[in-house]
Amino acid sequence: MYDQELKNAGLEITQFGLLTALAAAGEVNQKRLSEGFVMDSTTLTRTLERMEKRGWISVTQGKDKRERLFSLTAAGKRQMAKAKPHWVLAESRLRNELGESGWNDMKEALSLVTKGAIIAQSFLHPL
Repeated sequence: MYDQELKNAGLEITQFGLLTALAAAGEVNQKRLSEGFVMDSTTLTRTLERMEKRGWISVTQGKDKRERLFSLTAAGKRQMAKAKPHWVLAESRLRNELGESGWNDMKEALSLVTKGAIIAQSFLHPL
């Protein structure tokens, strides 16, 4: 539902999530984004490159030459504003289909799955 609705705003769900994360975090490096999304680095790199080409994010060099810092641009903020009503509509549709009990169960299950993925990721890439 979310993907279907966000396509109407010209976005994929991953892109919307990244825009939202950047809006909240300000400037952030790719490692931090990757950890927050429990996403493969290659997939994240491709997604960020597409978003940069569209002008939704800007990239600057970090403290060392290998580090890249990402931040939201004015165009990215406009894209988020364009997509937000679509996100709200998808959420409303899903909530109506699941009912209040189903909605709460889904949120709890999703929280557990996310926590499990973060734990699993820490085993794959220890600090």
